[in-house]
Amino acid sequence: MKYILIVVLILSLLHAQNEHTQNNLNPNLNEADIEILLPEKDPQDESIDFNIDQDAENFIEESDTLLDASESLDDEPFAVPLPIFSSNPNLGNTYGFLLAVITEKQGRIDSIIAPLLVYNEFTGVFLDVNYFAFPTENINYVLLFSHSSENFWTYLFEYEHRQFYCPDLQLNGQAIFERSPTERFHGIGADSEEDDETSFTLIKFEAFADLRKELWKNVFGTVGLAFRALKPGDGVVDDIPSLEDLFADEEGVDGSYTTTLRLALAFDSRDNQITPTMGYYGRVFFEMGNEPILSSFSFRRYGMEGRAYLAFDEDRKYLTAIRGLVELVHGEDIPFYEQSSLGGAETLRGYGNGRFYDNHRILLNIEERIRMYRWLISGISLDVETAIFTDIGQVANSISEILSPRDIKVVFGVGVRFVVRSQIVAAVDIGYGDEGSAVFAGLDYPF
Repeated sequence: MKYILIVVLILSLLHAQNEHTQNNLNPNLNEADIEILLPEKDPQDESIDFNIDQDAENFIEESDTLLDASESLDDEPFAVPLPIFSSNPNLGNTYGFLLAVITEKQGRIDSIIAPLLVYNEFTGVFLDVNYFAFPTENINYVLLFSHSSENFWTYLFEYEHRQFYCPDLQLNGQAIFERSPTERFHGIGADSEEDDETSFTLIKFEAFADLRKELWKNVFGTVGLAFRALKPGDGVVDDIPSLEDLFADEEGVDGSYTTTLRLALAFDSRDNQITPTMGYYGRVFFEMGNEPILSSFSFRRYGMEGRAYLAFDEDRKYLTAIRGLVELVHGEDIPFYEQSSLGGAETLRGYGNGRFYDNHRILLNIEERIRMYRWLISGISLDVETAIFTDIGQVANSISEILSPRDIKVVFGVGVRFVVRSQIVAAVDIGYGDEGSAVFAGLDYPF
């Protein structure tokens, strides 16, 4: 639900800030247009006058009053009520209403609190309370409370500190407890049939903490710990079979838990982690869990990822973003939801979340991001971007199969993004694959 909300909040910010500006300042002004004009001297007065005349004094007093009024808006919250609508490939349509209360400080969003009331035919009435905080340029966190009349819920806390105790150390952490009705499973493999779709409810508790430290210039090491406990249950969609009806013998149907060690080595020359406009990012990663150490199964996950952000114009209005990913998973009795997967807002955007599962996956994403318009609103820069993208990927049982082109899935699509630089990206993407289309509203770029 957080991902549905954030798109609307960006629009709320634009709408509310425009109202604020119209009530207090000339809405046609921007930074380039602001110019202070001193009163002209009388052309008949040829003498040199070192005193400030009354008109100049009045102008300066009015200017000071205007600046004071503008500065006083920094900490003053404003509220925007809006209707909302979302479409999820696995859950259908959701309708509702929100009230976004936004504060800004010195040209940055300081906090957003947004209660949300929505209805979905499968989950009933949802009440959400969302809080996004940006106390400093290096710290941000998210609190989410969500509960429905049909007993589905999400409780989430995310925290990021980009200068944790020292300038070159970053802490990322998350804890989430949820009961989600939106999961799907079609079987293992790239050739799993669309007609074998099953629905299940997933109860999940997950927590992780990662420390990222700069080892050399643009080279970072990451070490982290994670714990996951998951338990599938009955689906809520009447015309789709439940998971146990077709896949009762599949690994993971009875639930699982694991404690993992996570390691990564990365090269990162991007100009910004959240809203990059140039640079390169690459990493090799490794994750392991062992049955004797608070895990119900043993596995190894490793792979590599590369990203490039290429701007061919000085204003970076046109940006080509490319990502390649290879992931391999090895182990015995691995639950299907712990295997590699494709489908969803961050991988193959023409399919629902978790459409394809298998041991390994390979993925290529290419998209052209085009900045269509830029607003400067009370010092906050808001960009509206469009995107044209292609996603290409495949899951496979063995390493030799992963390079075979026979089961490669291709998605084409378009999207729109609302970007508050270095703080928030809200994305709406529509992808088209061989099973139809899918619409995703999400927080952050897909890569």
